[in-house]
Amino acid sequence: MSTTVDAPLAGWGTPSGDINRLPLTGVSRLPLNIHSNAYEATRQVKTGPGVLYGFTVYSSKASAQFIQVHDLTAVPASGAIPAAVFTIGATANLPVDWVPGRVFEYGCWIVNSSTGPTYTAGLADCWFDVQFV
Repeated sequence: MSTTVDAPLAGWGTPSGDINRLPLTGVSRLPLNIHSNAYEATRQVKTGPGVLYGFTVYSSKASAQFIQVHDLTAVPASGAIPAAVFTIGATANLPVDWVPGRVFEYGCWIVNSSTGPTYTAGLADCWFDVQFV
């Protein structure tokens, strides 16, 4: 039987799923997972430095849109330039894997956008599932 903790860990994004129930012993805790609890337009993955291993996005939007990854301490402001940009089709899934992982210096946000090269806030129509440390 392992011991668990129910309190959020300092420095990590808004908890969802089982991120608050990490085993204290016997598990390396790597990677961690965070996911949406409802459709959303932005997902804070991590505050501070970390590594993004991958993510999956489901878009319920009836047309294509952009998924952006930002290395920022706070939610991207309109016009922010992303670290990476992907397109996702209408009502589609987008899996992204980085091996050995992509380093973020300030924090990590995954968002949807109506434009590719700069951030233009999209609607709350995405479901995010993310693996990180």
